[in-house]
Amino acid sequence: MDKAVAYAISVLLVGFGAWILIAGLSSGSPVLWTVVALVPITIGLVSAFGPA
Repeated sequence: MDKAVAYAISVLLVGFGAWILIAGLSSGSPVLWTVVALVPITIGLVSAFGPA
């Protein structure tokens, strides 16, 4: 059960980062929002596939 919750949180983090990326591409400074979106995406991927 704990692993399922951990993976769900990781998926939510990656999804949130993707949402920031999509919304940021239509903003005035897409490069800034792309960099900002990489933070939750990276954290989500590391928490899902990183060392246990």
